[in-house]
Amino acid sequence: MKQKKENRLNLLPIIECVMLCGRQELALRGHKDAGPICFKTEFEPYINEGNFRAILKYKAKDLNHLKHFLESDGRYKYTSAKIQNEIISSAGDILLEKIVKEVNSAKCFSVLADETTDISVKEQLALCVRYVVGSDENVFVCERFLKYIEIHSLTGKDIASTIVNGLNSCGIDCSNMYGQGYDGASNMSGRFKGTQKIVRETCPKALYVHCAAHSLNLAVSTSCDIQAIRN
Repeated sequence: MKQKKENRLNLLPIIECVMLCGRQELALRGHKDAGPICFKTEFEPYINEGNFRAILKYKAKDLNHLKHFLESDGRYKYTSAKIQNEIISSAGDILLEKIVKEVNSAKCFSVLADETTDISVKEQLALCVRYVVGSDENVFVCERFLKYIEIHSLTGKDIASTIVNGLNSCGIDCSNMYGQGYDGASNMSGRFKGTQKIVRETCPKALYVHCAAHSLNLAVSTSCDIQAIRN
């Protein structure tokens, strides 16, 4: 029981370091991200161990139990890339559960979605929600990412099915969907076979609005081709 308590005490700052890097959008790993963490080395100025290990070393200066744990001869340090990924995955599950609870409590939300091709040439659909939290004077508009979903067809019907199924799989009540935000591509915005039309067959209250950010992007891209503006 004592060993279990000590392990949890040592694991907590490791989790906090991963969470900090994620919250501040910092890459965790550097050129060297394996092996024991060395607190005293003549090569330290020349080797970038990454943000995660650097922050962990900084925290260990004030946490004697953590420094002792990282410098000990024990086999398990919980600092490997695999453990980092497992912590991120577990944190993602907890955050998703919190977001779903907030969305369902809000009783009103909009869905935002767009597809893109990843580095392995697979189509990935980014699924996000927008909703309001708080009460009285403390009201905030939240926009939260839910998940990426691999898609194999870009037809309006298949994308609509992916969006609705994706929301349902997260536990979100689609009957509370009052808005849809996509780009202006015909498969998304089409009046007859577009994603927005098919989604409204299931969620008739979900009004479609052409994404303002996409409109701005198109305007800026087009303006960059105008010689007077480029000069």
